[in-house]
Amino acid sequence: ALRKTVGNALRGVPHCAPRMNPLHITSTTNPRVKAAARLRDRSGRNDQGRIIIDGVREISLAIASGIEVAELFYFPELCHDEAHTDLLEAASAAKVSLLEVTPQVMEKLAYGQRVEGVVAVAATPRRTLADLHLLDNALVAVVERVEKPGNLGAILRTADAAGVAALIVADGGTDLY
Repeated sequence: ALRKTVGNALRGVPHCAPRMNPLHITSTTNPRVKAAARLRDRSGRNDQGRIIIDGVREISLAIASGIEVAELFYFPELCHDEAHTDLLEAASAAKVSLLEVTPQVMEKLAYGQRVEGVVAVAATPRRTLADLHLLDNALVAVVERVEKPGNLGAILRTADAAGVAALIVADGGTDLY
């Protein structure tokens, strides 16, 4: 599905090249690709202490918020717009390893039918209450023992819409990443 979508996306699209010389990966059995693909499972994330991030917006936000992004896999023929260019430049400036991949590798790494052409690997963020800096009278929500990721996502979106400044997950039963 990705190869067909990629083929359609290539028509009349300029190539986006980062300023750094990326490593080229063509094999789905490359150790870096296999390690990244294992991050789709909770056990892989726990074993490696890393997470996988899909999408231009999500990776850009991770870099901007100081998440330690280690690798950025990208398929250059889908990196044709300003958002992709900005992401690749920000990743390069943050000393992220840029890994140019083939459609087959991107298909192995991308989540579901997402075809944004970028996937990143980052250290699992560790946040404590000491990291939380709030304004006076900030609204904070605390949730406990939420077991399903979808429920936690719904709570997070609702809290955001209600203007909650922070959401604290206590005794979380769900994998946050």
